[in-house]
Amino acid sequence: MGKLVAKIVLTGGPCAGKTTTIDRIEEHLIEKGYHVLVLNECATEMIKGGIRPFGPHAATVYDFENEVLNLQLYKEQRYKDFLKNYCGNEKIIILYDRGTVDVKAYLGEEKYEQMLKENKLNHQELLNEYDLVIHMTTVAANMESRYSNSNNTARFEDSQEAIDVDNKI
Repeated sequence: MGKLVAKIVLTGGPCAGKTTTIDRIEEHLIEKGYHVLVLNECATEMIKGGIRPFGPHAATVYDFENEVLNLQLYKEQRYKDFLKNYCGNEKIIILYDRGTVDVKAYLGEEKYEQMLKENKLNHQELLNEYDLVIHMTTVAANMESRYSNSNNTARFEDSQEAIDVDNKI
């Protein structure tokens, strides 16, 4: 089994550069001899797949975020389980485009706690799954003119909503 060196999460508001930065970190780590696994953002995957908390046929925010959380947990476990398929001397780093606790920013404290209880989860235990969490600030906070939804069809927040989400994260 390969050696899991680190689990690193990039988090922050919409349009913070998380996905772009993950690509660059991955390239750098590969050059350094690591095998890198990348877990893409679950909310984007679901939105692009037709499950959305907005627009026609919208799911409630609670139901949507519950599915995001459970998909994230499932994928994180599958990635860790797959490590057994690598040889023992392989150094592996997992990069996550958002983490499980990001759903809190979209739900608020009360609904987030309710969701944790329903799923038999603990906030601190979720955080403890990661070795490093990097928060990236949305460009809407400092360069609002550069904030855009055009490069990500799953991004639905306007610039103020992006700042609000960033602050909650």
